[in-house]
Amino acid sequence: MVAFSQYGRSCTWGGRRMNNFRHHEEITSFLKQVCRKIKAKEVHPEVRLELESHLQELIEEKLSSGIDLDTAVREAISQMGTPDVIGQQFHLAHRPRFNWGLLAIIVVLMAVGLVAIFSAQTASYRQNLSSLAMKQVLFFSIGSCLMLLIGFSNYRKLARYSWLLYIGTISLLFYALLTMNEAGLRGFVGWRSIQLNISSLAPYLLLIAIAGIWSTPQRIVANESEVRTFLLKSWINVGTVWLPSLLILYTHSIANFVLFIIGCLSLLLVLRKRRTILAAHCSILAVAFCYFLYSQSYKINRLLAFIHPDEDQRGINFQLTQSKMAIQSAGWWGHGFGAPFSMLPTLQTEMMFPFLIYCFGWGAGIVLVMMVVLFVQQAISVSRKVKDPYGKAIVSTLLALFTTQFAWSMLMSIGLAPYSSFQLPFISYSGLLVILQFVAIGLMLSVYRRKDLGAWQLT
Repeated sequence: MVAFSQYGRSCTWGGRRMNNFRHHEEITSFLKQVCRKIKAKEVHPEVRLELESHLQELIEEKLSSGIDLDTAVREAISQMGTPDVIGQQFHLAHRPRFNWGLLAIIVVLMAVGLVAIFSAQTASYRQNLSSLAMKQVLFFSIGSCLMLLIGFSNYRKLARYSWLLYIGTISLLFYALLTMNEAGLRGFVGWRSIQLNISSLAPYLLLIAIAGIWSTPQRIVANESEVRTFLLKSWINVGTVWLPSLLILYTHSIANFVLFIIGCLSLLLVLRKRRTILAAHCSILAVAFCYFLYSQSYKINRLLAFIHPDEDQRGINFQLTQSKMAIQSAGWWGHGFGAPFSMLPTLQTEMMFPFLIYCFGWGAGIVLVMMVVLFVQQAISVSRKVKDPYGKAIVSTLLALFTTQFAWSMLMSIGLAPYSSFQLPFISYSGLLVILQFVAIGLMLSVYRRKDLGAWQLT
């Protein structure tokens, strides 16, 4: 007991002495000069703590030799080195870095997308495609500005709004289910001439929100009952996925349901959630998916058509048949810009990949596949280098979304995946959704830019 009391008094005395060191005029001036060279202001508190710890060790060593405090402080600062040099070293270690490789790939995909949509507009015999190209230019312009703005901002500030984003998206899904657009489709919210496909926007918004919810430590409330704690954890870990999954299914959008589930599974793996949570998601969602397929007979017919691609080529397999014909007839150089192919349906959306090959040849298709592989490689590199759980979760789930859309859209064009409404991001015409895709890339760029600033800043 006596030893413990002596230890407590020594710690208290040491803490008081450190406070005296911290407020010493020369130490304050030294720290200010160091931090002046570090442009990332977010790391200033961490740098101060690290330098104060080193100075404390040096000053205590000097004081133990019998010299006075002022002399000990000056000698310790001198031993640390020149503040400008130290500050420059910290700046190089913590400076934000922009991922120019990922940005360059997105710019190339944008260029391909503009060429593709202008070519589709030229080739199309449908009058309603006459203004798609200029709309795509407008959406690309807005999306690019938002991408750069978000890329240079602090993505961690978004974490505090995760629940607000989640509840807002769920509310929009409920509203979209209760209303119908002019074509009688659910999942759309209209305002004047603007039609928002909420079911296609929901996977991006929900996964960004859930990444913040799951990566933020849950607050422990004192004297809370075990039942309430269990229910709260169950809702956060399971209910946050089940509810939007059912809502997206009720909009009759299998593609967006698949995207959302794949994104959630990637979050579970990256954040290392328990296996029981993963099993709960897989089992319940598999049952919901099968029930939905059973209730929608045409979905089963599409699945059967994928299994038997040579049957009913003028019916359920018409899109696949025309897609294969377009690819086979292209050759290495294609039929040229805007080459008409009236038998290829939805060439500006789901069938953009075979249409590009039809116009510009097999070589163009190979180049596009290589660009997609480079994009995936860059995104994986970002995810591996990020230590912040929230940042890693955002990059991983968005990468899962983009990879699924690219891969499925290409594979279904050659009969290796069931035909669905998947489109090529940044290339196919997807309306206002492309703006949200640019926002997603901006978040990935922001995560990479701040990967060296440490994980202590998570809000």
